Amino acid sequence: MRDSKGVWATMKFHVDARFVEGKDPAPEMAAEIARVNELRGAGVVEQVIRRTDDTGAYLVMEALDAGAIKEALDSLPFAQSGTMTFVVDAVEIL
Repeated sequence: MRDSKGVWATMKFHVDARFVEGKDPAPEMAAEIARVNELRGAGVVEQVIRRTDDTGAYLVMEALDAGAIKEALDSLPFAQSGTMTFVVDAVEIL
């Protein structure tokens, strides 16, 4: 999607990331943090907000479309191992 000046416009997404019950995230934690930091550096992940009940996190992400968000999430070690599930919603920052 392009904006009024013809520049590709990005979209914001809210992601509810939850640990799968019975899966131990510890073995993949360092790799997960490293990949999230790579996505931060690329401007895809804007914020990570850890849930205080230790069941997961909320993320604010930015990309051209939902397909790009899915691709980014699928690159996470927790997603690849089935340690975490993700619910993605397009949002608008007011």
